[in-house]
Amino acid sequence: MKRQSVLIPNRGTIALDIIQSMRSMGLETILLFSPEDAGSLPVKLADRSYKFFASRPEDSYMDLESIMEMAVDLKVDFLHPGYGFLSESPELADQCARNGIGFIGPSAKVLQRCRDKIEMKNTARGMGIDTMAHSDIITSPLDIEFVSPEMKFPVIIKPVTGSGGHQIRLAEFRRDAQDKLQQMLKRDSIQQDGVFLEEFLPFAHHIEIPFLRDADGNLLILPEIESSIQRRFQKVFQESPSMNIGDDLRQSMMHNTRRLVEELDYVGLGYVEFLVEKAEAFFLEINPTIQVNTLIPEVHMLSNFIKKQFVLSRGEKLHDVDGVRIIEPRHNLILVSLNAENPHDAFRPSAGKVSDFSHYATIRNVFKTSLFAGAEVSSIYDPNIGKILAFAVQRENAINDLRQFLNTILVRGIHTNLIFLKKLLESPELQRGETIIDFLNLRFEFNKRPRSDQEVELAAALLGAAFHVENRRKNYKAQLERMKQPNLLRRILFGR
Repeated sequence: MKRQSVLIPNRGTIALDIIQSMRSMGLETILLFSPEDAGSLPVKLADRSYKFFASRPEDSYMDLESIMEMAVDLKVDFLHPGYGFLSESPELADQCARNGIGFIGPSAKVLQRCRDKIEMKNTARGMGIDTMAHSDIITSPLDIEFVSPEMKFPVIIKPVTGSGGHQIRLAEFRRDAQDKLQQMLKRDSIQQDGVFLEEFLPFAHHIEIPFLRDADGNLLILPEIESSIQRRFQKVFQESPSMNIGDDLRQSMMHNTRRLVEELDYVGLGYVEFLVEKAEAFFLEINPTIQVNTLIPEVHMLSNFIKKQFVLSRGEKLHDVDGVRIIEPRHNLILVSLNAENPHDAFRPSAGKVSDFSHYATIRNVFKTSLFAGAEVSSIYDPNIGKILAFAVQRENAINDLRQFLNTILVRGIHTNLIFLKKLLESPELQRGETIIDFLNLRFEFNKRPRSDQEVELAAALLGAAFHVENRRKNYKAQLERMKQPNLLRRILFGR
C-alpha cells in the first residue's frame, strides 16, 4: 500500500513543525523550498525536497500555479500551507479540492468569507456583535475626501483582504492618511481589493480566542491570548490568560466566537480577534490558519494542533468534545518572538551566516527555531527565526523563567532582538500587566546601545570644537559692538 504524502510549500519553524507532526502520523513529507533556503533545516529533515526556480516570495512560496503543478505532478494526498504566504488563499484550497488533494485547513468557502474583513464586520454587526468604527472600501487616495467627518483620528489603514501586520499603516490625521494611502495603493495586491480606515485605540487590548471545530459542530474553545504589545503591528509579546479582561467579558467573547463560527459553518482551527477597551469588546476579524502563537493553546491542551488540523480536515470528530467545551487555563503562558533584526539600527532585518548557536531550556521552557550553527539567514522573508515560551502557575514566575532562559541563548554571526526582549521583560509596566496596543510608544523606552570609547572620544572632540567656534563667534560679535561706540576711533589713536 502506497504511503500517503503531504506537500509543504513553506519554510522556517512552521515547516519544521509540519514535517515532524506529519511524519509522526506516518505520512511522507515533501517540501517545496526556494534557492535562498537550500541549506535550511527543513530541507535537511523532509523526506523529499524540491526547489522553486526563484527566491522572491511571489516566485516561490506565493506562486500558486507552480505549487499546484508540483502537487499534481507528485500525486500528493494532502497539502499543508503553514502560515503566511498562501495559507489563507481560498484559491489554493479550491484548486486542491478540484484535484483531489486534501487541503489541511478550512474550506475555500470559509476562507473566502474570512478573507474580506469588511464583509466579516458586516456579518458580525448583523448578528448584534460590536465592531470598530471603520470606513467603506477605499481604492484611491482621493477617496479620503468621502470618509465621514465623524471618523476619529488617528486611524489604522488595513488591506480589505490578506493578513499580516506588516501591511498595516498608522495615520495621525487626514492629510497623513492620504499620503499613506498613496503609498499603499501602489501595490497591485492591495489596490485590487482596496483598503479601509479603522479607528486606532492606543490604550486598548488585543485579544484572540483560539478554537477548534469539527464537521459535526462540536466546538473546543481555548483560553484567550492577549497580543497587545506589537511593533509595527507585528506581535512581540503574547500571554495567556489576559490580566485585562474580567470573567463576564471573557464569556461574552467566547459566546460570540461560538456564534460566528457556527454562522460560517467553520471546520478546523482558527482565531477570533477582538479589541477590548473599557470593558467593551469589538470584533476585528477571524484568522483562519495556524499562527505563530498556536504554541500557546498547544501547551494549554498538551496537544499537537497540526495533527488536530489534519484529523479535522478529514472529517473526523474532536476527541472528548460533545457540543461545546471550554478549556480553563492551569498556567500562565508567556510567548515572545525571536527575530533576525538589529534593535540598535531601527530593527533593520539582519542576514548572514550563524557562526555559533546554543541555548539551555528547562522543563518550563519551549524554544522552537530553525537555527543551527552554519545556517544562512535571509533578509527577503519575515525576520522571525523562533518562538520562545515559558509557563508557570504564577504570571511573575513565567516572566522570570523566560528572562532566565533568554540569558542562556547565544546567537553569533547575525543580529537578533534578544537584547530588546530582555529589556522588555524588565519593564515594570509589563510586569504589572499594563499591556496596551501602543505600549512600545507610551509605556516603554528601549535605550540605544552604549557608545564605544572611540565614539565617546569623537563626540567629546566635536563638542569641544563646537564650543571653540561658538566662543570665537561671541568674541567677534563683542568686538563689532565695541566698534559702534562713539569716539572709539579717537580713543584707539590718541588714547583718550
